[in-house]
Amino acid sequence: MPMVTRLLQIVAACMMLAGAPANAQNPTEYDVKAAFLLNFTKFVEWPESVFESPSAPFRICIVGEDPFGETLDKMVEGEKVASHKLVVDRLKRGSSAGGCEVAFYTKADRNAAQSIAREAPHVLTVGETDEFLHEGGVIRFVLDHNRVRFDVSQAAARKAELKVSSKLLNVARRVEDEP
Repeated sequence: MPMVTRLLQIVAACMMLAGAPANAQNPTEYDVKAAFLLNFTKFVEWPESVFESPSAPFRICIVGEDPFGETLDKMVEGEKVASHKLVVDRLKRGSSAGGCEVAFYTKADRNAAQSIAREAPHVLTVGETDEFLHEGGVIRFVLDHNRVRFDVSQAAARKAELKVSSKLLNVARRVEDEP
């Protein structure tokens, strides 16, 4: 299947999930967020130098309490980003997510700014708090009319040396470009 066709299918899936009510029985809010986390890996570019080897895993880390249960683990099962197998790791609140390619901070983590400031470059930081983008995060989940949506900080992405695809930016609720 041509790459462009596959990308369009993923964007369509994200848009469909974005339109799903967050309070519906199936999918739940965190089912939708897990799907977004998986799809973010397909629309953000990391420098190849962040991986120790071509077979090193691509780590999605949940910092603090895990709201996903087994959902995210099942979703990433068998998935790859380039040659890197996707894995989900859970870190204690306040831990550094260095070595992770994606770090998810729950709304319970009100001190995400301190953690983000410690992160190594090349970490896609995703969170849920109102001030997450202003604290230096790259992507913030929001509930907009009971639908899971997301905002993106291009300035934070550049600082983390990540390239966010225009396809992902087009389905974002809002894109900020201020430092």
